[in-house]
Amino acid sequence: MTRTGEGRFCGRRVRAAVLANVPTLVVVRHAKADSPVGLQDIARPLADRGKADAREAGRWLKENVGGCDLLLTSPARRTEETTARLLDGWGATPVIVDEERLYEASLGDLLRIVRGLDTQRPDATVVLVAHNPGVSSLVESLTGEVTQLRTSGIAVLDVEGEWADADSTSCSLRTEHTARAETESQD
Repeated sequence: MTRTGEGRFCGRRVRAAVLANVPTLVVVRHAKADSPVGLQDIARPLADRGKADAREAGRWLKENVGGCDLLLTSPARRTEETTARLLDGWGATPVIVDEERLYEASLGDLLRIVRGLDTQRPDATVVLVAHNPGVSSLVESLTGEVTQLRTSGIAVLDVEGEWADADSTSCSLRTEHTARAETESQD
């Protein structure tokens, strides 16, 4: 049995068959952040555009991914604010884990986190909300697809096999999307 996913990849519409009963990894780059003078990087809040885009990302996930079992977020303020607004738009109620290793994570750190996942259901959906350049490198490493996630960027991956074995031979990019809220034109 298969289900289908549909989305945009490099500006083209794509449609991919997705095997049932395989885990899904959703990689999200935090929404657009503000950069107030004198504020430490970890304490940077979302900009107004980022708040709207994060909520829009949640709506897109609701429509295109469905539910969520586990969400791991960096402890940075901007990722926690992205997570809150993402879940508002999504309506999902996953277990949420503040994962210290996601802040300033290297590719190696991110791969260890993914390969260390242990979910109860074989078709679990796990979301990582973190930062570039790590999240783009993670998607590229796991799928072999060159990816540059922008703020509020989302990559949905199918993981065929165990989390511990996740690599470019067992993961495929189902779809990629950059969430942008509609803005009113200014006169």
